[in-house]
Amino acid sequence: MKIKRYTGTSTREVLARIRNDLGPDAVILSNREIVGGVELMAAVDFDASHLQAEPAAEEPALASQRPAAAAPRQATPAPSRAQPAPQPVRTPPPAAAAMPAATPQRPASVQAPAAAAGQGAEGLTQPAWSGEIRGLRDELHALRQWVQSTVSSGAQAAGPVSSPLAERLQELGFSPSCAQALAVPGAKLPDALGAYLQRLDMPADPVAADGVYALVGPTGVGKTTTIAKLAARLVLRHGTSAVALITTDTYRIGGVEQLKIYGRILGVPVAVARDAKELEQHLQEFSDRRFVLIDTIGLSPRDARLAEQMQWLQGFGSRITRLLLINAGMGLGFYDELWKMYQHLPVAACILTKLDETPVFGAALQWLVEQRLALCFYTDGQRVPEDLHVPTLAKIVELLHDDATAYHASPPAGHEPARANPGF
Repeated sequence: MKIKRYTGTSTREVLARIRNDLGPDAVILSNREIVGGVELMAAVDFDASHLQAEPAAEEPALASQRPAAAAPRQATPAPSRAQPAPQPVRTPPPAAAAMPAATPQRPASVQAPAAAAGQGAEGLTQPAWSGEIRGLRDELHALRQWVQSTVSSGAQAAGPVSSPLAERLQELGFSPSCAQALAVPGAKLPDALGAYLQRLDMPADPVAADGVYALVGPTGVGKTTTIAKLAARLVLRHGTSAVALITTDTYRIGGVEQLKIYGRILGVPVAVARDAKELEQHLQEFSDRRFVLIDTIGLSPRDARLAEQMQWLQGFGSRITRLLLINAGMGLGFYDELWKMYQHLPVAACILTKLDETPVFGAALQWLVEQRLALCFYTDGQRVPEDLHVPTLAKIVELLHDDATAYHASPPAGHEPARANPGF
């Protein structure tokens, strides 16, 4: 038998500690108030019959505290200072006739020693403190039921256990609710992706119509490199006389020079617009060009210059087609905040950039589907124009499904694979 003493500020706290330490089979032996809290004695592997069968095993010091002449069992003994005396015994058991009436150190949970020995249990009354022990046990039982119900309700609130397919979709960037909806029983990952991405508009020949196209988006998303790739694509299709470039990015160091370098390589003119008036003048100058591409500035949404440039683009109305560039590796919250800046332009379609930097771009695709925005291109590197691609349903599913590291690895020099969708 293992007996331990526990103290604490409240009975509930101590009972919890006893349960954690000794387990649900622990027996409370005593309970008393102390300065600042309570003290409980608890035991495991408790055998009440053992205490009854060997009364002589009690501490020798107790013998000196008992009366010199043992009184008959019918007499009422003097109460002990440590604990209240039990009520008088009406019918003493034969085996315990020589036992003294008062047993101050007897555990409180031993209610009827004779009953444990199988002798004369009907002649004994329960100790006065047995009701308190029953109350403690009832409280412990109620605490156990409360814990079980709390754990059960928490599991139900968490929803159904995710399937392996739903977990995989979440790893690809889709939200938990979207992943659960796509993970129908028996479906494979390519099937689930294909069924969902059918809702995403992906034009087979984007930027085919003549016009003015402005590339907008936050700083660092790759607007200047992407506009060079798009210009190279158009030059290869329609010749140098069909394309012109305009930049409004006069704030970023090297921004104008970078685009002018691309212009010299491609053989197309590059103009700089510092305000809406200059932008209108350059559009008039390039009116004979079939395609005019505008590289815009990327700034923080709190920067007043960004709001000013948004007003420029809004002022031209439908004369300018706006393409929003978004980084493929961001989360849904980022795209929602970004959309607050550009949704009023309005935006005709999106270009997904930097797929070479992340294999997880499900969040971007989900956001495009939810916003009903078309995806016209995606980029996966710095090469001009090789790393600008027209998306297809099969290709996007393949990018998400296959090992992104192997897919985005650059081939050895001189061994570039042929493009599946030649468009230049």
